[in-house]
Amino acid sequence: MDLISKGVGLAKDVVTYWKNPKSGNYMSFREVLAYSVGGFGAYSVFTMAQALLLSTTNVIIGNTIGIQPMHMYVMYIISVITNIPLTMVRANMVDNVKYKEGKYRPYLLRMGIPTVAISLLFVFTPYSSVPYIVRCLLIFIYNFGLQFFYNFFYDAYENLIHVLSPNSQERTNVTAIKSMIYSLSPTVTNFVTPLIASKVADGNMYDLRVYQWLYPFIAVLGVGLLILVYARTEEKIVIAKTHPMKIKFTDALREVAKNKYFWIISLAGWLGFLETCTYVVLQWLYNYAHLCTPEQYSFITLIRGTAYSWGMILAPFAVKRWGKKKILIVTNLVNILFLALVYPLMGSIWTVLLCMYMNSVADSFILVLNPAIQADIRDYQQYKSGERIDGMFGAVALIGSFITMATSSVLPAVYEKYGIYSGNGYENMYDVLYDTNVLFKLVGVLAILSAVGAALNVIPFFFYDLTETKQKSIIRILKLRAAIEDYGNGVLSGEDLQSTAAMVRDARVCVAAGKTDVAELKKRKVPREELKAAAEANEEYEISKAVLDEMERFSTPAAKARLVWAERVVDAGEEGIPAQSGTVLSDARALPAASAEERKIRKEAVADAGLELRCKKAALKYYPDGIVSFDETALDDLYEEEKTLGEKKAELLKEKADRSEIDSVTRRLKELSRKIKEAQTEYQRYMECTKALREARKYLTEAKNYAMIAQTDGFFAGCGETDG
Repeated sequence: MDLISKGVGLAKDVVTYWKNPKSGNYMSFREVLAYSVGGFGAYSVFTMAQALLLSTTNVIIGNTIGIQPMHMYVMYIISVITNIPLTMVRANMVDNVKYKEGKYRPYLLRMGIPTVAISLLFVFTPYSSVPYIVRCLLIFIYNFGLQFFYNFFYDAYENLIHVLSPNSQERTNVTAIKSMIYSLSPTVTNFVTPLIASKVADGNMYDLRVYQWLYPFIAVLGVGLLILVYARTEEKIVIAKTHPMKIKFTDALREVAKNKYFWIISLAGWLGFLETCTYVVLQWLYNYAHLCTPEQYSFITLIRGTAYSWGMILAPFAVKRWGKKKILIVTNLVNILFLALVYPLMGSIWTVLLCMYMNSVADSFILVLNPAIQADIRDYQQYKSGERIDGMFGAVALIGSFITMATSSVLPAVYEKYGIYSGNGYENMYDVLYDTNVLFKLVGVLAILSAVGAALNVIPFFFYDLTETKQKSIIRILKLRAAIEDYGNGVLSGEDLQSTAAMVRDARVCVAAGKTDVAELKKRKVPREELKAAAEANEEYEISKAVLDEMERFSTPAAKARLVWAERVVDAGEEGIPAQSGTVLSDARALPAASAEERKIRKEAVADAGLELRCKKAALKYYPDGIVSFDETALDDLYEEEKTLGEKKAELLKEKADRSEIDSVTRRLKELSRKIKEAQTEYQRYMECTKALREARKYLTEAKNYAMIAQTDGFFAGCGETDG
C-alpha cells in the first residue's frame, strides 16, 4: 500500500509541477523529461562518435580499417597534442563567450550536428580503395574534427546539468533519471549491432558495412532529440545579476589549479587507467572463441545493459543516506573483486558475463555520481574564487592528457607481447586471437590489469571530503553573496531582499537553538522519524553556522589584514602599480606563521604580493611611460557597429543590392575587425596590468556591502516576519 500511495503521490506531483518546479527544486518535470529523453539522442551520437575516436584499442580503426596498433598509438599521441589548443579555445568560449541561451545550451546543436556529419563521413569512406598512408591521413583528419566538435558537444550536454540546478540532490536525482533513459541507447545499439552484422557481414561485427547501415538511423534520431533538450531547458546559475561574466584565461587557469577536489577526482581517473582493459573481453570470447551464437551474444549485451539500471535507480536514495564518498569507495571495491574473478572464470562466457554484469552495476553508480560530483566541484570553485568557472576545468585537465599518453602505451605493448602486431602471419593481425591458447592467456592478463586499475582508482576517494552538507552550505553562501552584491549595486528586488533577510534570520534562530545529541537519542531508542528529524536539524545547524560565519567574514584577522592591503593598493592607484617595491613578496614571506590564523594571513599576503609583482612587470612592459586607462565603452561601440553592419550586409546580399554598396560595407567591416583586434589587445594588456588594483577595489566594495547589510536596519526589518 505504501508503494501504491507513493506512486499516486508522484503522479500528482508530475501534474502539479509539470511546468513549475516544486518548492526547493529548480527544475520542472517537463524540463527534467526534456533533458533526460534528449539524453537518449545525445548518447546515441556519443556512442557513434566514441567508436570512431583514435585510441590504442579502437576496434573499428584497428580491426576493420586495418591500422597497426603502434601506428594507432603514434596517431593517438599526435591527436592528443593537437587537441590541447582546441581545448583552450573551448574553455575560453564556455567561460567568456556570451549567448542568451547560456553557457552550454548553445553548443548542443552548434557542435552536435558537425559531430554527426563527420561520423557519417568516417564510416562511408571507401578505405579499401586507397593506400595505407592515405587511410592513416584520412582517419587523422576525421579525428581532428571530432576532437573539437565531439568533445565540445559531449561537454555541453554532460555539463548542462551543472547549471540546470544548484541543488546537489536534485542534480543527482535528475542525473539518475537521465541515466536510466540514455542507457537504453548503447544497450539498444549493442543489441542491434550483432543482428545487423549477421545479416550484412556474416556475423563479423568489425565489418564497416554494419556501421554504414546503423549510423544514419542514429544520426536522425540523435539530432531530433537534441533539439528537444535545446528548446525545453533553461540554465540557472547562482550569481549576482550585476556580476560581470568574464574572466581572463590565465586567471581562470590559476584558480582551477587551486581546486583540491578537482585534483582528487582527476587523480582517481589517471590512476585507474587500466580498469577498462576488460571492456573487450565479452566481445572477444564471442567473436574469436565462438563461446556463443550471434543471437545469444545479442542477448548477452542486452542483459549486461540492464546492469546499469541498478545504479540509476538506487543512486539518489544511496546518496541521500550515505553520501557520495562512501558510495564511490564501496563500488570501486566491488569492481576490484569482480574484475579479478574474470581470470578464473573465463572458460565460460556466461560466468564472465556475471563478473562484467557486477562490474557494470558498480560502474552505474559512478555514472550517476560523477556528473553530480563535477557540479559540486564547480560550486566549490565559485565559492573559493568568486567567479563562475566551467570551461577551464577541461583546460587544466589537459595535464591528464600527457599522463594518458604515457599510460596508453601499456595496452598496445601487452597486445603485441601476445601476438597482435603487423606481420604476425595472419591476414588481419587480430586473427591470432582465433587461437584460444593466445586468447585466454591475453584475457587473463587483461583481467589482472583491470583489477589493479580498480584498486588504484579507489585510493584518492578516501581524501574526498566535500560532503552534501558542505555543498548545501556553499550554495546558501553563494545566494547570500549574490544578494549582497546586487544590494550594494542597488538592483536587489524586494522579493529577493525578503528571502535573503529571512535566510539570515532563520540561520540565527537555528544556531541559537544548538545541535541535538543524536547518539543519545539512539541510546534512548527513539522512533526512526525522530532520529531523522534530529539529523536534518543538525545538518541545518551546520549550514546556518556557515551562513553566519560568512556574514562575519570581514571581521576575522585575515580579512582585516587583507583590507589593509586593499586600501594601500587603491590609495596608490594606477600610478602605484609600476612603482611597487620589489621587496613586497619577500616581506610577505617574512610574516609570522606560528598559528593557523597567521599562516592564513601569510598565505593571502604572498598571493597578493605575487599578483602585484606580475602587474608591475606587465605595466613596465606595456606602459613604460605610465598606464593609460582603457575606455571599455569604445570597444562596446565597435562591437555594436560591427553587428549593425553585419546585419546590413546580410540584408544587402538578400536583396541583391548594388555590388559597390556591398563592397563598401565589406571594407568597413574589415576595418572594424582590425580596430576591434587592436582594442581587444589593448584591453587585455590594461586588464593584466591593473588586476591587483581591481581585486583590491572589489574586496573593499565587498567589505563595504557586508558592513552596509549588517548596519542597515531596513535590510532585516519587516523581511520575512510574516510567518503566520
